[in-house]
Amino acid sequence: MPRVIAVTNFKGGIGKTTTTINVAAGFAFKGARVLVIDVDAQSNVRMCFGLAEPRRTLYNVLVEGAKIMDCVVPARPNIDMLSATDALLTAQSEISKRPDWGRVLETALRPAVRNYDFVLIDCSASMTVLNLNALMAASDIIVPTALEHLAMEGLHQLGRNISRVKGTMGALRMIIPTMFDGRNRQSHRLLATLKEEYGALVTDPIRVNVRLSEATAVGKTIFEYDPRSNGSTDYAALVERLSKMFNYVPTAPLTLEPAPETQTQAPVTPAIASTRPTAPERPAFSGPAREECPHCGRPLEQLMLAGYRVYFCDHCKYKRQELAGGVRR
Repeated sequence: MPRVIAVTNFKGGIGKTTTTINVAAGFAFKGARVLVIDVDAQSNVRMCFGLAEPRRTLYNVLVEGAKIMDCVVPARPNIDMLSATDALLTAQSEISKRPDWGRVLETALRPAVRNYDFVLIDCSASMTVLNLNALMAASDIIVPTALEHLAMEGLHQLGRNISRVKGTMGALRMIIPTMFDGRNRQSHRLLATLKEEYGALVTDPIRVNVRLSEATAVGKTIFEYDPRSNGSTDYAALVERLSKMFNYVPTAPLTLEPAPETQTQAPVTPAIASTRPTAPERPAFSGPAREECPHCGRPLEQLMLAGYRVYFCDHCKYKRQELAGGVRR
């Protein structure tokens, strides 16, 4: 049975569109047929796919009654897109006058959904008429959330609205922590809070990775732009988890070409797996015998960095640095 997945949060700038296009690309790579619908008037999905504005958009479907299959455009192999446009700003007032105003998208989607394995709906950052239509049409809801306090509050507001709209929280399938910085204590603390509050709904985090923002800036998915990056690894793991949740069995997987700067003789296949890459080895400081960590007793690692000698413990995260001449800082 096709899954209609709304990707939403009431906070902007937390990775909804990035998650939408890369999950779509991951599903497509596994052989799934995917439709991506953008209900945000900013039409960021189209930009992130690197496409020009199409002649017919979601506005034609919702306001003029056009068929979805007459308005979609191919975005990638196995991926179709129904683009947004700024005309959606006026569409909301027109839709709200209809007696079925909350189910316009669901009704339009019904004859088209059988052509796809997954439909991903990229929502805007508020409870608009269009977002309400997206939630009503969705069989499943996934929520990216940045690990910061305002985004967490947006998640709480969204949970209350999902309960009101759907009558239950059962449609909420996954909470995806984004912009996780392993060097930042707040990221670890908020991730722990999120897991304590929502339990198994919380996925492994999507790590901070500049390659993700670079990819969207040039109109590529992370699998196309840099299939060896942390962003590619993290989204591949997320796609694996979603596939298992929905019991999706891959059919004929695609082969994705690497980005130009990483071009090789053979095409690169992103690793659709849940394993994380191991951290690169740190260059060792060739000095005297290593001293022990004052906290856990393990040998301290040493580095020379910009004129400082840095002592650190990989186990308990203790760190101390001195000038090369021995003066403590």
